Amino acid sequence: MAVYRAMIATVAAPTVFLAELPVESLSFTDVLNGASSCTITVPLESYLSDTATVAAGSTVLWVERDGELVFGGIVWTMAGDTAGNTATLNAGGFHTYFARRVIRTTQTFAATEQLDIARGLIDYANGVTDALTIVGTAGTNSSGVTRDRTYPSWERKNIAQALEQLAAVNNGFDFEYELTYTSGVPTVEFVCTTSNTGTATSLVFDLDANIEKLSFTLDGSQVATQVDILGEGEGPEQLVGTATQAGSAFALSQYVGSSDASVQATLTDHAERQLVQRRVALSALTAVVRSDVEPAYEDYSVGDIIEVRASVGLLSIADDFRIVQRNVSFTGNQETITVELVESAAFAVIA
Repeated sequence: MAVYRAMIATVAAPTVFLAELPVESLSFTDVLNGASSCTITVPLESYLSDTATVAAGSTVLWVERDGELVFGGIVWTMAGDTAGNTATLNAGGFHTYFARRVIRTTQTFAATEQLDIARGLIDYANGVTDALTIVGTAGTNSSGVTRDRTYPSWERKNIAQALEQLAAVNNGFDFEYELTYTSGVPTVEFVCTTSNTGTATSLVFDLDANIEKLSFTLDGSQVATQVDILGEGEGPEQLVGTATQAGSAFALSQYVGSSDASVQATLTDHAERQLVQRRVALSALTAVVRSDVEPAYEDYSVGDIIEVRASVGLLSIADDFRIVQRNVSFTGNQETITVELVESAAFAVIA
């Protein structure tokens, strides 16, 4: 059985644990290229220490699973119930901090390695007075893809949105906030990996072995052979990014929204990424997986590609899927792990 601990610190000293929370239940979620989250329920009348307390917006929450950090972030809200003697803390991973940091000084990157742009955005946020500087950018890996990006100060784009948009293009990348202990001190590293097609594994989720429950959808309503996305401008000056699937005998067009992109190549990259995800009807799965058999929790992560096998009546699956979200709940000493998976074909790169 997994052992969980939850500790709190302050934004002024985020790596210094002030107290351990008496957890009654908890859940946390990891999302591909997005913000993790965590919810913890504790007794309302909890005594933490003479100096420790929970303050929404300025308390840092850390969660361990079997001695390894699985969540770190900021408590944004707390709600309580005196009748039930419960308090519920809702925290967002450090990506949610960058969603609350905007670009106030124009940032320009010309023919720059895309991973360096991403790390540069974090460095910009870290360089501002009174910034929460716990997230490091020591990585030196590269993708071999250079891009031009300008983030004007007057747009006030937040850092999290800029990172998500930078990553979500054809030949883009994945990112995560890697949590580890270094000499007993919690550390956070902003890690970029390429390409954004997923990490291949030899692992299998099987309905006859390690999947407890499986639900699925097969959605063809968004299939498209041509995708358009709008950029900056109006009327005849409107920028349009278009991607078209060659050799299709069945024309289906989709307008997938607008972007604030002002560079044609950027718009086209976004359109190509959308086309990949819409070329065929895709299967999406939600699987409750066992934690007492292989693969173990620590054997797989969000972003990994897993083979899924399931055969029940009309359902017949034996294909590769990518984990896009993992949720873990722990209540009454019972751990439940639920993964969201999308057919790996949705992440292919258009040559």
